[in-house]
Amino acid sequence: MATTQLSLSATREKLKAIFMGVGVPEQDAANTADSLLDAELSGVESHGLMRLKPYVDRIVQKNINPDPDIQMEIHDAIIKVDGKNGLGQVVTTKTVDVCIDLARKHGVAIAAIGHSNHFGTAGFYTTRMAREGCIGFVASAASPTMAPFGGMDLLLGTNPFSVSFPGKEQIFCSDIATSAVAKGKIRVYEQKGLSIPTGWALDAEGNDTTDPTAAIQGILLPMGAHKGYALAMVVDALCGMLSGSKLSCESVSMFQADQPADTAHFVAAVDIAHFLPLEEFQLRTQAWFDRLHNSTTRPGFSRILIPGELEAEKRSGAGDSLNVLEKTAAVLETYYQTYGQ
Repeated sequence: MATTQLSLSATREKLKAIFMGVGVPEQDAANTADSLLDAELSGVESHGLMRLKPYVDRIVQKNINPDPDIQMEIHDAIIKVDGKNGLGQVVTTKTVDVCIDLARKHGVAIAAIGHSNHFGTAGFYTTRMAREGCIGFVASAASPTMAPFGGMDLLLGTNPFSVSFPGKEQIFCSDIATSAVAKGKIRVYEQKGLSIPTGWALDAEGNDTTDPTAAIQGILLPMGAHKGYALAMVVDALCGMLSGSKLSCESVSMFQADQPADTAHFVAAVDIAHFLPLEEFQLRTQAWFDRLHNSTTRPGFSRILIPGELEAEKRSGAGDSLNVLEKTAAVLETYYQTYGQ
């Protein structure tokens, strides 16, 4: 499928105007735009601009609250958050900032978030914590797209989680789905007319498939077989159980739902300076990174990367240029003309 180049700064302003046009306050609109663009620039287009349409449609249909009165019950280093059906980016960014402040006071802070929505990439938030001298952990329950290991019923989500921590020169950021692949990535393959690799998904009858449309209508496979299945359950426990919100099997797809998603998240921040000087941690971590970088590569590989390094290189090399699918650019322009003027 054909692509087109957009100005990054102009696209950010259009996104911000669109969200403000449907009632999102200016700073929240900016944070949501930054989340979508960070994913796009990182090469994670499944969580980038293609999410604009369902976000805005759900706001217009009153299935997302554009200006929620987010409630936080804070007990020392523990926070229980009621997102009041706000945009996931809005609810999670505000929670992360509170966790960073509380971690500086207590050494650690943990938040269970209920009644939220899709929040983009988990790494967007853990990187934010790492930049503030924390080890960050973020997870989210997702709508049911994956069956338990050996099963057929859609009872688990892709249930992603991310961990980030800072070196002196770069940040480690692992952001992964507990399924073999994020469902949004399969949607990108579908848009581009590409086949997916065997092992990502099954069709509705439980057969291996390379057809992205059949995969979207079928069953995602867990990463690492039973290991991904177990991790998906862990994420549901941390998100849905602790917050009192919905488990994956009780949730609904953001692309199809005509009701609030009631998505649950989990955030944890560990303030490094409570354990040892931040500078010491960063220097030792960077030396560890360098040792990994300089280790022997196996045949077929030219370099060894630290998790998050490739995405960081893509972001830093983008300048003011953004390459997106023509279909995605057309939706952006249509929504800007409809809501952003």
